[in-house]
Amino acid sequence: MLQTMTSNESYIFLAVFAALALVALIYLLSPMRLPDEPLLYLIGVNHAVQFKSAVSQLFSELESVRKKREAFKAHVAEMIDTLDIEVLAEEFSEESKRKPQARETAVDDQSEHARFETAVAQCNYETVLEQFSKAKGIEHRFCDPDTKEPEALGIEVDPKKETKSDWRKREQVWLSRIADCKLRRVLFVCGDNHYDAFAQLLESHGFNVQRGAHYDISDEEFHDNADNVIETHEGCRKKQLWLPVNFLT
Repeated sequence: MLQTMTSNESYIFLAVFAALALVALIYLLSPMRLPDEPLLYLIGVNHAVQFKSAVSQLFSELESVRKKREAFKAHVAEMIDTLDIEVLAEEFSEESKRKPQARETAVDDQSEHARFETAVAQCNYETVLEQFSKAKGIEHRFCDPDTKEPEALGIEVDPKKETKSDWRKREQVWLSRIADCKLRRVLFVCGDNHYDAFAQLLESHGFNVQRGAHYDISDEEFHDNADNVIETHEGCRKKQLWLPVNFLT
């Protein structure tokens, strides 16, 4: 009887040992790191999910775009808590979200002008990461150069003339903005076109990069959304209101 009990205990011991070994193996193979280990969690996006433009707030946008932004928000919230994020950084600038201006209108159209100004003033001009920064008390950094910097850095300012060489220069600027964060836990959001190159740049400069999710918008979605914007823009022009390009993106 004593021998049988000893044998059963041995089986239990082996089972517990095997379970612990399995847990250890899963941990070692997991892409997640310990929350207190320095890392940079990188997310690639279409900028429409990163920042909801004023025109999308005042008028309408595609449901698919709205859902992707909500999914992006939920993922950021999850990663902030899971990875104990200390710094929220992004490819964006304060200037990129500046408020649109209305052109001087005819005397008999002052009421429309006033309504436009009131509506614009009520829009939210914070990026998704800014909103989380304020809500959770986490440091936030814009990393894209403002309009005064590109010329000095030799970066083409016209998007239509911009080359991949200009992209690499911009990525170097982003790197410089977070160069002091190698020993911190950072969540960084950049345009999906920069994702792989920027991840490699970060790794080559000693960052512990964890490659995260992508939130892209298909060409079809982009053009459908643009069609809505154009229709909105045409309607505003008929009322003698001018919406600049940055208001539409």
